[in-house]
Amino acid sequence: MFAQQMTNGVVLGSIYALCALGFTLIFGVARVVNFAYGEILMLGAFATLALMTYLDISFFIALPVAMVVIAALSVLVYVATVRPVMRGSAMQSLLVTTGVLYVLREVAIFVWGTAPRQVDMGIEGALEVGDIIVTYQRLVVVATMVVLVVALYLILYRMRVGKALRAVAQNRAGAEAIGLNVDRMVGFAFAVSGAMACAAGALIAALYAAEPAMGGAPLLKSFVIVIFGGLGSVPGAIVGGLLIGLIETFAGSYISFAFKDVFTFLIMIAVLLCRPAGLLGGRAS
Repeated sequence: MFAQQMTNGVVLGSIYALCALGFTLIFGVARVVNFAYGEILMLGAFATLALMTYLDISFFIALPVAMVVIAALSVLVYVATVRPVMRGSAMQSLLVTTGVLYVLREVAIFVWGTAPRQVDMGIEGALEVGDIIVTYQRLVVVATMVVLVVALYLILYRMRVGKALRAVAQNRAGAEAIGLNVDRMVGFAFAVSGAMACAAGALIAALYAAEPAMGGAPLLKSFVIVIFGGLGSVPGAIVGGLLIGLIETFAGSYISFAFKDVFTFLIMIAVLLCRPAGLLGGRAS
């Protein structure tokens, strides 16, 4: 029982970590809390579904194509709505991204309706190891998280663009002083964030369902996770996502499923009171 719940928690935590990665990346580089992030995630799920349906291609071909499409959409959202208010107050960016949230949701309702839709990975069966049973779909979720985390690590720490991103995150004025195009770096951060959100949305839709209102819960959990792990901390988002997934799974299994979210928010409150910078906070990348 314990091992099975541990496995379920890792799968859930992998989804949460993917959701939080893109969210914390934008905050780390742009210092913007993107409330439209959940709807970008939702559109990623529907974009994957649309590609599979209309082009008759598999999930594993549709997903990377959808990630490129949603990355471009995320950049468009940045250029059209976020960039004009970035020099203003934090409240302006909050209000703008909240407005974008509702616009994107209503567009999705107009195009796809409100009925939940399942994304079919085309994978059946399960892996049994002793008392642990894990479906192959859930293994794909964990594998995708690992691949994307490795890809993000290579971008941030092994490529010049990653060094530029970290420079902007650490000191925006200093990055501008040495000639870095800060606007381009922020746009790139939005693109990577959109791709991450798309992957998370497609995986959620494969395990559960895609619907226009699906972005609300991932956005809220992402916000909790980045506070838990440390605002702007990529390692913190990964650790925080996995820990929250495990906490919710064990709380739901051994205490009460109806109150599993309560424990998540109690932990968030405790972190804010005892360690406001988060578990791995204190640095932007």
